[in-house]
Amino acid sequence: MSLNFSTKTVNVDDYTLSGAIGEMENAVIVFFWVGNSPKLGELSVSLPDRSNSQLLGDRDEMISKMIGDRIASQFQKMALVSTNLPMGFEGREVLRLLSELLSE
Repeated sequence: MSLNFSTKTVNVDDYTLSGAIGEMENAVIVFFWVGNSPKLGELSVSLPDRSNSQLLGDRDEMISKMIGDRIASQFQKMALVSTNLPMGFEGREVLRLLSELLSE
């Protein structure tokens, strides 16, 4: 068995924002990063009952939890979310990219 990710990239101002989503039997893993290479960032985990925890970092905590809640409730699985974004990056752009990833 292999893990396949759907990926998408958009340009936002001077940044390249990328996102990837992969579904497992019991979980969905989502990554968002800025730049050419994938990077692990702040991590949060969310459950379908909307309980969540920040596992690592706190800079993008709010956007990570919003993404996690949406993914966990939509898929009815645990969601692990990584965000590696520069300071002050617009969360709206990340949510827009998430919508594009989910519509595929």
